Amino acid sequence: MAFFEALREKAVSTLNQVLDNNKQSEQSLSKDELFCLEHRLPTGETVIDESAAEIGVKSENTPPASATAKRDRKHSDGHEPSPQAFPQGRLYLTQHFLVFRDAFDRKTCSFAIHLSTFKKVERLPTRSYVYALSVTTHSRIVVTLYLVGVRPESERFAHNLKLRLKDNLPNVRKLQPFIQTCYSEYLLSKNNVSSEKIEEVPPGGLGLKFKFPGNVRESRDKSKMKLWFDLLRADGRNLSVIKSPMFFRLVRVGLPNRLRGEIWELCCGSMYERFDNQGEYERILTANAHKQSFAREEIEKDLNRSLPEYVAYQQPEGIERLRRVLTAYSWKNPEVGYCQAMNIVVAALLIYMSEEQAFWCLNVLCDRILPGYYSKTMYGTLLDQRVFESLVQETMPILWEHITKYDIQLSVVSLPWFLSSYLSSMPLVFAFRIIDVFFLQGPKTLFQVALAIIKLNGEELLTTEDDGTFIQILKGYFQTLDQSAHPNSPNEKYRSVTNFQELLVTAFKEFSIVDETLIEKHRKKHRDTIFQNISTFVKRTELRNLPKTSNFTPDMLSILYDRFYSVVESYNVTMGSGSSLMDFKGFEKFMSEICDWVEFEEGDGNNSGGSSCRPFLSKLFHHWDSESQSALTLSDLAVGLNKLCEPDLMGAIQNFFEIYDTKNRGKLDRESILQMSEDLLYITTPWKEGYILDRITEIAIENAIADKIVEQQRSSGENFPEDMIPLPSEIDIDRQKLENQQIERYLSAASTFINRAFEYAQPEEETVLLEELVITDNKISHNAALNPNAPVFVNLPTFRMVVLADETYELLFSKTLRESIHVDKPLDEKFNTVRNLRDMFDGLLADGRKVATKVRRRMDSAASNALHTNNSDNTSMKSSKSEKRDEEEDRDDDFGVIAIDDTDKDLLLSAEAQVLVDPIKTSGAGAGKEELSRFHKAEEEATKKNEKHEHDHEENLIEFEHD
Repeated sequence: MAFFEALREKAVSTLNQVLDNNKQSEQSLSKDELFCLEHRLPTGETVIDESAAEIGVKSENTPPASATAKRDRKHSDGHEPSPQAFPQGRLYLTQHFLVFRDAFDRKTCSFAIHLSTFKKVERLPTRSYVYALSVTTHSRIVVTLYLVGVRPESERFAHNLKLRLKDNLPNVRKLQPFIQTCYSEYLLSKNNVSSEKIEEVPPGGLGLKFKFPGNVRESRDKSKMKLWFDLLRADGRNLSVIKSPMFFRLVRVGLPNRLRGEIWELCCGSMYERFDNQGEYERILTANAHKQSFAREEIEKDLNRSLPEYVAYQQPEGIERLRRVLTAYSWKNPEVGYCQAMNIVVAALLIYMSEEQAFWCLNVLCDRILPGYYSKTMYGTLLDQRVFESLVQETMPILWEHITKYDIQLSVVSLPWFLSSYLSSMPLVFAFRIIDVFFLQGPKTLFQVALAIIKLNGEELLTTEDDGTFIQILKGYFQTLDQSAHPNSPNEKYRSVTNFQELLVTAFKEFSIVDETLIEKHRKKHRDTIFQNISTFVKRTELRNLPKTSNFTPDMLSILYDRFYSVVESYNVTMGSGSSLMDFKGFEKFMSEICDWVEFEEGDGNNSGGSSCRPFLSKLFHHWDSESQSALTLSDLAVGLNKLCEPDLMGAIQNFFEIYDTKNRGKLDRESILQMSEDLLYITTPWKEGYILDRITEIAIENAIADKIVEQQRSSGENFPEDMIPLPSEIDIDRQKLENQQIERYLSAASTFINRAFEYAQPEEETVLLEELVITDNKISHNAALNPNAPVFVNLPTFRMVVLADETYELLFSKTLRESIHVDKPLDEKFNTVRNLRDMFDGLLADGRKVATKVRRRMDSAASNALHTNNSDNTSMKSSKSEKRDEEEDRDDDFGVIAIDDTDKDLLLSAEAQVLVDPIKTSGAGAGKEELSRFHKAEEEATKKNEKHEHDHEENLIEFEHD
């Protein structure tokens, strides 16, 4: 018989595993996490072993029941146990608990006994096919475990239990001080039932001093206490209680005031957290005693609005207890901190609980029982409001039709019920009765009671046509909960039934079908919609609060927001959890997605992104980090990118200069200049290597195409109007030549920048005149500003001058850099930002207006040259200037006014008389050979044509100063 029973249990276990796996896939919770939630165990417990079992329970304090005694005699005589005598179910072993769940109804028998409460474990002599263990707990309860199954598996379970008991020996030392805080132990000790010696009354709630809500005589508190005394003596208490049908029944009829706090923490599982973390509450308060936070400010605002009808919260003692618990939780869980309605719930807990009990109960309530109710976005509450509306629609369709017809916002009515567990809606004495059941059976209680309230007031609610009347009807109902539900009934029994009793019967009988499965089904149905609404609201709010970014449109900021949080994967926008800050690795990845000059490779953080990009990106990262927290907020990133994309040339140059001016002195030293030159080389890599084209190259391509077309038209002898010039589908242009010209131009720009930066650098000593020469060893060298051994600096006007002296870098800051940052690139779109020559040709030929204009200009120029051969040079010059103006019509050449001080002016005036010196070959050029060795390659690749181009720019620079 036992063999077939074992097979049946095995099949049930397999089926449960399949169901648990399906549930896990739906909720993204592991089997062990679901197990902990079901049995209210601390997070982290895992099932080490399990077995089918029958359970026998007896207490050394009371004589065994006749059925139990009869069953014990049968076992001692060697007869097979009857499956109807003891509860049957599954026995689980975790790291710290022995858990039992009845196979048919957990209300029949269930327990989660902490292993530290075990006083004795022994094996009982039985027949070979039954393996029995006797466990004695510190509360003098003897639990007999009849393991059902093959013997090797039963022996394995017993062996694992033995190992876990050894591992839990250190926790045994924590048991004695813990039970000193439990009123159940004190109650039994004073009545000579418990062997524990407890001299002092355990700490309790504010009700001990300020009285408990309600009338003690009407609530029959003494009778309830007597019933609980008998139950605790027979079935154990606190960490080793056996939950029998009587346990559930006594919770439903209402808990006695003095035991209410302990039973609450036992039912919700916070008692286990308090046992494992003894002293943690005081340590948190001590460690953060002098710290300030936004949460503390919010707590102070709500302290005097927490259950003002209770006298303790009109006194300093009650306010101080509430402040300490809320503050401690805000430090323990800074992601949540403090949220609306949390003060009301904690104020209610503190009436029956000590501060430490209330603190751990609040932790379990926020983290496991009602996740998301007390969070930044309140996503849990909003989701359950939608679930409640769905349940009303299903169970009361006529009333729901009336609600929708008159657009009554049901969630506005029910939100305070769920958020404060009815504490702010009905008299406290009745709200606490609901909380009794809530901690026992979980969140479904809130739904069942809410549905019962709507049901019982349904007829009257059908007469309402607006939210105000709807709310007033329910408020009036809450004030009559102590009155008779049937005052006119001829039956005295019915007349004695109060509205509150009728509410409980309706909630837990008529709406018993509303269980966890049904609620989760509706949550799954509406979760995506609610989360999307929350995400949209949070996004809109955060974008509205961003600093002004004039260079970005609202659509660009929206894309920037989405991309930011796609990189910050740890942050859950809908739940408001996780860090909303971007670290450096995330910053590298973000920039690689929008910038042409950043490459990012997944891998080790020290190598990601490549060594070449890290110095400049690191500079940007720390420069944009406004709070110096080694992380960027969305605001930091938006402001930084806005400056990097500045369209004004002077503003763009200044913003780039400030990246390296870390000390805000308005000048850059030698190392900063060298670092800047290296970073400019890095930034310009796509153009320097020729796989992205800038505007200068684009103009060269347009000119080349126009020349080809003119040549073809001359050979054909045809003359077309400007708006009818035919463009060929393909034109053969020397691609390699144009690419090489761009490459040479960027290499030359890099070389020119470092030369001029150090040539025009100024010495730190203000007393040294620029015209003063330094004589060493009878040799004349340049002034102290160009001495590599003397500190020099470049200020903002000088830096602007150096940039404007080179058309490539001038274009870089006016257009190229800005256009290489694609803030408006869609998050889910992958496109190649590289503009090669082939793509450029196709684009120009597809839209040939610019090319046609150039063709007409060249043909007109050729005709003019034929008629005016004697003025060909002048005409050519004017045409060239006109052409140049047309070609650069899209460029931003408004340089504004450069502020040049007297030192800069002297430097410019003397530049014509000074001899240009190669800083690599001459020690007086402001940078030694060793410092500039990294630029050897750039110097070697510069051709004679580049050198002539550089000399032309030097002359233009002097002319610019005179203008």
